[in-house]
Amino acid sequence: MKSHLPLIVTFLLSICVATGCSSGTKQAVVETAPATYQPTPESPPADRLHSVAAPKLSEVEEAVKRVFKDVAVIHPDYKSSFLTGDFNGDLSQDLAVVLKPVPEKLADMNEEHPRWLLRDPRVPHNPREPLHVEKDEVLLAVIHGYGNNDWRDPEATQTFLLKNVVGSGMRVQNGTEFVKNFRSEKKPRPQGDLIGETLKGNEGYLYYNAATYSWYDPKTFKGEAETPGVFHGRSARR
Repeated sequence: MKSHLPLIVTFLLSICVATGCSSGTKQAVVETAPATYQPTPESPPADRLHSVAAPKLSEVEEAVKRVFKDVAVIHPDYKSSFLTGDFNGDLSQDLAVVLKPVPEKLADMNEEHPRWLLRDPRVPHNPREPLHVEKDEVLLAVIHGYGNNDWRDPEATQTFLLKNVVGSGMRVQNGTEFVKNFRSEKKPRPQGDLIGETLKGNEGYLYYNAATYSWYDPKTFKGEAETPGVFHGRSARR
Protein backbone atom coordinates (compact mmCIF):
# COMPACT_ATOMS: atom_id res chain seq x y z
CA MET A 1 0.00 0.00 0.00
CA LYS A 2 2.82 2.36 0.89
CA SER A 3 4.47 1.69 -2.45
CA HIS A 4 1.41 3.05 -4.28
CA LEU A 5 0.89 6.04 -2.01
CA PRO A 6 3.08 8.51 -3.96
CA LEU A 7 1.27 7.69 -7.18
CA ILE A 8 -2.15 8.19 -5.56
CA VAL A 9 -1.11 11.54 -4.04
CA THR A 10 0.26 12.74 -7.37
CA PHE A 11 -2.97 11.74 -9.13
CA LEU A 12 -5.16 13.57 -6.60
CA LEU A 13 -3.03 16.73 -6.79
CA SER A 14 -3.25 16.78 -10.57
CA ILE A 15 -7.06 16.59 -10.35
CA CYS A 16 -7.17 19.46 -7.84
CA VAL A 17 -4.96 21.65 -9.98
CA ALA A 18 -7.10 21.00 -13.06
CA THR A 19 -10.42 21.70 -11.29
CA GLY A 20 -9.27 24.46 -8.91
CA CYS A 21 -10.11 22.46 -5.78
CA SER A 22 -7.04 23.67 -3.94
CA SER A 23 -8.51 27.18 -3.45
CA GLY A 24 -12.13 26.12 -3.02
CA THR A 25 -13.19 28.57 -5.67
CA LYS A 26 -13.28 28.57 -9.42
CA GLN A 27 -10.05 29.69 -11.03
CA ALA A 28 -10.32 33.05 -12.78
CA VAL A 29 -9.77 33.01 -16.51
CA VAL A 30 -7.74 35.90 -17.89
CA GLU A 31 -8.38 36.71 -21.53
CA THR A 32 -5.87 38.66 -23.56
CA ALA A 33 -7.40 41.18 -25.92
CA PRO A 34 -6.36 40.68 -29.52
CA ALA A 35 -3.78 43.15 -30.87
CA THR A 36 -5.24 46.06 -32.73
CA TYR A 37 -4.53 45.82 -36.44
CA GLN A 38 -3.64 49.04 -38.18
CA PRO A 39 -3.41 48.56 -41.91
CA THR A 40 -0.76 50.45 -43.84
CA PRO A 41 -2.36 53.27 -45.85
CA GLU A 42 -2.46 52.34 -49.49
CA SER A 43 -1.17 54.69 -52.17
CA PRO A 44 -3.87 55.96 -54.52
CA PRO A 45 -4.00 54.10 -57.84
CA ALA A 46 -1.86 55.66 -60.55
CA ASP A 47 -4.75 55.92 -63.02
CA ARG A 48 -6.69 58.11 -60.56
CA LEU A 49 -4.68 61.14 -61.67
CA HIS A 50 -6.10 60.88 -65.17
CA SER A 51 -9.59 61.54 -63.82
CA VAL A 52 -8.69 64.61 -61.74
CA ALA A 53 -10.54 67.68 -62.98
CA ALA A 54 -8.62 70.46 -64.70
CA PRO A 55 -7.77 73.33 -62.35
CA LYS A 56 -9.88 76.46 -62.28
CA LEU A 57 -8.34 79.88 -61.72
CA SER A 58 -10.40 80.37 -58.55
CA GLU A 59 -9.05 77.07 -57.16
CA VAL A 60 -5.48 78.04 -57.96
CA GLU A 61 -5.96 81.42 -56.29
CA GLU A 62 -7.34 79.67 -53.22
CA ALA A 63 -4.32 77.36 -53.04
CA VAL A 64 -1.91 80.30 -53.35
CA LYS A 65 -3.79 82.16 -50.62
CA ARG A 66 -3.67 79.10 -48.38
CA VAL A 67 0.13 78.85 -48.55
CA PHE A 68 1.28 82.43 -49.09
CA LYS A 69 -1.54 84.37 -47.42
CA ASP A 70 -1.16 87.86 -48.90
CA VAL A 71 2.60 87.99 -49.55
CA ALA A 72 2.50 86.66 -53.14
CA VAL A 73 -0.02 86.53 -55.99
CA ILE A 74 -0.38 84.81 -59.35
CA HIS A 75 1.79 86.65 -61.86
CA PRO A 76 -0.50 88.62 -64.21
CA ASP A 77 1.99 88.74 -67.10
CA TYR A 78 1.94 85.01 -67.81
CA LYS A 79 -0.92 83.67 -69.91
CA SER A 80 -0.27 80.06 -68.85
CA SER A 81 0.58 80.70 -65.23
CA PHE A 82 -0.11 77.27 -63.74
CA LEU A 83 0.39 73.57 -64.47
CA THR A 84 -0.58 70.36 -62.71
CA GLY A 85 1.25 67.03 -62.55
CA ASP A 86 2.70 64.50 -60.15
CA PHE A 87 6.03 66.26 -59.84
CA ASN A 88 7.35 64.49 -56.73
CA GLY A 89 6.14 61.02 -57.73
CA ASP A 90 3.81 60.22 -54.82
CA LEU A 91 0.73 59.55 -57.01
CA SER A 92 -0.87 62.80 -55.85
CA GLN A 93 -1.45 65.72 -58.19
CA ASP A 94 0.67 68.82 -57.52
CA LEU A 95 0.28 72.42 -58.62
CA ALA A 96 2.99 74.59 -60.18
CA VAL A 97 2.08 78.27 -60.40
CA VAL A 98 4.00 81.39 -61.45
CA LEU A 99 3.98 84.04 -58.72
CA LYS A 100 5.20 87.53 -57.99
CA PRO A 101 5.84 88.91 -54.51
CA VAL A 102 3.68 91.69 -53.16
CA PRO A 103 6.16 94.60 -52.81
CA GLU A 104 4.76 95.76 -49.47
CA LYS A 105 5.14 92.22 -48.08
CA LEU A 106 8.68 91.50 -49.24
CA ALA A 107 9.99 91.39 -45.68
CA ASP A 108 7.42 88.72 -44.83
CA MET A 109 8.54 86.61 -47.79
CA ASN A 110 12.09 86.77 -46.49
CA GLU A 111 11.30 85.92 -42.88
CA GLU A 112 13.65 83.48 -41.15
CA HIS A 113 11.25 80.53 -41.07
CA PRO A 114 8.78 80.77 -43.96
CA ARG A 115 6.06 78.24 -44.72
CA TRP A 116 7.87 77.07 -47.86
CA LEU A 117 11.35 76.08 -49.01
CA LEU A 118 13.07 78.71 -51.15
CA ARG A 119 15.43 77.10 -53.66
CA ASP A 120 17.31 77.91 -56.86
CA PRO A 121 17.30 74.63 -58.85
CA ARG A 122 20.12 75.85 -61.06
CA VAL A 123 22.71 76.06 -58.28
CA PRO A 124 23.58 73.66 -55.42
CA HIS A 125 21.77 74.49 -52.20
CA ASN A 126 23.99 75.91 -49.46
CA PRO A 127 22.26 76.29 -46.05
CA ARG A 128 25.00 78.70 -44.96
CA GLU A 129 24.03 81.10 -47.73
CA PRO A 130 20.25 81.48 -47.49
CA LEU A 131 18.40 82.75 -50.53
CA HIS A 132 16.16 85.82 -50.58
CA VAL A 133 13.23 86.89 -52.71
CA GLU A 134 13.89 90.07 -54.65
CA LYS A 135 11.42 92.77 -55.56
CA ASP A 136 9.54 92.05 -58.81
CA GLU A 137 11.16 88.61 -59.03
CA VAL A 138 9.34 85.93 -61.03
CA LEU A 139 8.95 82.78 -58.94
CA LEU A 140 7.55 79.31 -59.43
CA ALA A 141 5.69 77.76 -56.50
CA VAL A 142 5.15 73.99 -56.48
CA ILE A 143 2.43 72.99 -54.00
CA HIS A 144 2.51 69.26 -53.36
CA GLY A 145 -0.75 67.37 -53.19
CA TYR A 146 -2.14 65.77 -50.05
CA GLY A 147 -4.86 63.15 -49.48
CA ASN A 148 -7.69 62.46 -51.88
CA ASN A 149 -8.06 66.13 -52.88
CA ASP A 150 -4.42 66.53 -53.94
CA TRP A 151 -3.27 70.19 -54.15
CA ARG A 152 -6.82 71.39 -53.53
CA ASP A 153 -6.84 69.88 -50.02
CA PRO A 154 -6.86 72.41 -47.14
CA GLU A 155 -3.87 70.56 -45.66
CA ALA A 156 -1.82 70.70 -48.85
CA THR A 157 0.77 73.29 -47.83
CA GLN A 158 4.11 71.57 -48.48
CA THR A 159 5.58 73.99 -50.99
CA PHE A 160 8.82 74.69 -52.81
CA LEU A 161 9.33 78.28 -53.98
CA LEU A 162 11.77 78.24 -56.89
CA LYS A 163 13.94 81.05 -58.27
CA ASN A 164 15.29 81.49 -61.80
CA VAL A 165 13.28 78.70 -63.46
CA VAL A 166 10.35 80.49 -65.12
CA GLY A 167 10.76 80.47 -68.88
CA SER A 168 8.58 80.20 -71.96
CA GLY A 169 6.59 77.30 -73.35
CA MET A 170 6.18 75.65 -69.97
CA ARG A 171 4.61 72.20 -70.24
CA VAL A 172 4.34 68.96 -68.27
CA GLN A 173 6.50 66.04 -69.39
CA ASN A 174 5.59 62.55 -68.16
CA GLY A 175 8.51 61.21 -66.15
CA THR A 176 8.23 57.60 -67.28
CA GLU A 177 8.14 58.58 -70.94
CA PHE A 178 11.04 60.97 -70.43
CA VAL A 179 13.30 58.28 -69.00
CA LYS A 180 12.30 55.79 -71.69
CA ASN A 181 12.49 58.05 -74.73
CA PHE A 182 15.20 60.59 -73.90
CA ARG A 183 18.36 59.17 -75.46
CA SER A 184 21.33 60.42 -73.50
CA GLU A 185 24.14 58.80 -71.57
CA LYS A 186 23.69 61.34 -68.82
CA LYS A 187 20.15 62.20 -67.85
CA PRO A 188 18.39 62.92 -64.57
CA ARG A 189 16.43 60.45 -62.49
CA PRO A 190 13.11 62.25 -61.96
CA GLN A 191 10.80 60.87 -59.28
CA GLY A 192 7.72 62.16 -61.08
CA ASP A 193 6.69 64.39 -63.94
CA LEU A 194 8.97 67.12 -65.26
CA ILE A 195 8.32 70.68 -66.43
CA GLY A 196 9.85 71.34 -69.82
CA GLU A 197 10.49 74.88 -71.02
CA THR A 198 12.84 77.23 -72.81
CA LEU A 199 14.94 79.16 -70.32
CA LYS A 200 17.35 81.85 -71.47
CA GLY A 201 17.37 80.40 -74.96
CA ASN A 202 18.05 76.82 -73.88
CA GLU A 203 15.63 73.91 -73.70
CA GLY A 204 15.62 72.24 -70.30
CA TYR A 205 13.58 70.49 -67.64
CA LEU A 206 12.70 71.12 -64.03
CA TYR A 207 12.43 67.89 -62.04
CA TYR A 208 12.23 66.55 -58.48
CA ASN A 209 14.82 64.16 -57.06
CA ALA A 210 16.47 63.60 -53.67
CA ALA A 211 14.02 65.85 -51.81
CA THR A 212 14.54 68.96 -53.91
CA TYR A 213 14.01 70.41 -57.38
CA SER A 214 16.83 70.53 -59.91
CA TRP A 215 17.37 71.87 -63.41
CA TYR A 216 18.36 69.70 -66.35
CA ASP A 217 20.07 71.24 -69.37
CA PRO A 218 20.99 68.46 -71.82
CA LYS A 219 24.00 70.49 -73.01
CA THR A 220 25.61 71.02 -69.62
CA PHE A 221 24.31 68.18 -67.40
CA LYS A 222 27.14 66.22 -65.76
CA GLY A 223 25.17 63.91 -63.52
CA GLU A 224 23.46 64.19 -60.16
CA ALA A 225 25.09 64.69 -56.81
CA GLU A 226 23.55 62.71 -53.96
CA THR A 227 21.55 65.02 -51.71
CA PRO A 228 20.89 63.64 -48.21
CA GLY A 229 17.87 64.63 -46.15
CA VAL A 230 14.16 65.01 -46.67
CA PHE A 231 11.57 67.73 -46.38
CA HIS A 232 11.21 68.56 -42.71
CA GLY A 233 7.63 69.72 -42.52
CA ARG A 234 4.16 68.24 -42.86
CA SER A 235 1.08 69.28 -44.64
CA ALA A 236 1.28 67.64 -47.96
CA ARG A 237 1.90 63.91 -48.35
CA ARG A 238 4.86 63.10 -46.10
